Amino acid sequence: MTEVYAAAGEDGRLLAWPLLAAAVRRRWGWTALPPVERSPRGKPLFAGEGEWWFSLSHSGGLALCAVSDAPVGVDVEVVRSRRAALPGYVLGAEELEEFDGSWEDFYRLWTRKESWCKREDIPLYPPREVVPPPGCCGSFAGEGWRGAVCCHGVLPDRVVWLAPEELPEQGRA
Repeated sequence: MTEVYAAAGEDGRLLAWPLLAAAVRRRWGWTALPPVERSPRGKPLFAGEGEWWFSLSHSGGLALCAVSDAPVGVDVEVVRSRRAALPGYVLGAEELEEFDGSWEDFYRLWTRKESWCKREDIPLYPPREVVPPPGCCGSFAGEGWRGAVCCHGVLPDRVVWLAPEELPEQGRA
């Protein structure tokens, strides 16, 4: 089972690790994060664990995290205008067919792609050739942001929002 948590504040980077600590406490009852190591590609993992997985993302003042019993990837992006050619450069043919031309929709597709690469621990290059298979990624949206989670099994249907005061003060930077 996969759960997705989010927090909003001034700086999403500073919220990410405390958000993960709060998520594992809620999900598994852990009072502290276990040691974290990195895969050869740089993905953070719980050291020596194969039963518990997580993924973190932040953008602007937002942090998003997923905890799961299988490999998982999550991504969040604040919606902002970019150069007009970007969608044609990074979206594959199938994604371009689905793309409605708005920046909101671009970020829906982009976060799905990036979260899948995080789940699979594969490079996001060349981006046009990276296309998540149907059914493994779910999208989330709010005012001014888009996010996605890619997991095994049932996709979560909601994000659990935590207020900054609900997060432990100690986290990893």
